[in-house]
Amino acid sequence: MKDKKTIVLAVVLLLLVGVYIYYNQNIQKETKPTGNRVDIAQIDPDFQLKVDVSKAIRQYIQENGDAPASFAKLQGKYLDAKTYKLAQERNVQYKYVGNKAYRFSLPSKGGPVKVAKGPGTQPQPGAPASSTGSASTTPSSKLATIETGWKYDPTGKPDPFKSFILAAAAQEETAPKVVRRQLTPLQKMPLSEIESGLKAIIWGQLGNKALVEDATGKGYVVQEGTYVGQNDGIVKKIYEDRIVVEEYRRDPAKDRLEPTEVVLKLKKVEAEE
Repeated sequence: MKDKKTIVLAVVLLLLVGVYIYYNQNIQKETKPTGNRVDIAQIDPDFQLKVDVSKAIRQYIQENGDAPASFAKLQGKYLDAKTYKLAQERNVQYKYVGNKAYRFSLPSKGGPVKVAKGPGTQPQPGAPASSTGSASTTPSSKLATIETGWKYDPTGKPDPFKSFILAAAAQEETAPKVVRRQLTPLQKMPLSEIESGLKAIIWGQLGNKALVEDATGKGYVVQEGTYVGQNDGIVKKIYEDRIVVEEYRRDPAKDRLEPTEVVLKLKKVEAEE
């Protein structure tokens, strides 16, 4: 009886071990890095040179407390003759700024850059090359161009990093204030209504004046220079039986506003017998 239990327990343990091994292998497959291999030497041929020069500058700062005054200070102790000569051939740009600060750069060779996807993707010897140095003249997703030739011209375009709300507020503050006069009741009335409400014209030493009533029976005194009508009209002259108003109306032929004189006549009141 004990032997059977031992055998069953051993079988269960073997099954558990098998399940563990199976899932462990699957997990390792899923966690393996995926994607294409990239050859850093083909993307940036001067990568190792940049690393060596940067390392030499940092070592110089650690030992001397400041960045080298010139690139020649690195020759010998910090850069070997071969690396220093290669840097000179590649026209290394170095500038001492001060207080452990410096500027270091290498001019880009430009041209298309090939990204290696794996074995078998290297260009074959004798393969035709384009004038720019690419492996093929046909477009390919395997080729990435560093310099596209595209340039951005910000002329006439808004600044994407500047708040348009603040810019509008500043423009509103600096813009000249336009003061608009408040329209009078006579300026809200059409000239036809003013003519029908023209009740009397008064002559006097202080000038001629006219009395106009609106639809509600409210009277208004009009004199030369009074603004009337809905087209920026102004009273130019008051005669015994009429008022001359000058207003601006758009001329369709000239496509602009032209001054026009409108005569508002006083209605004669017949005397009752």
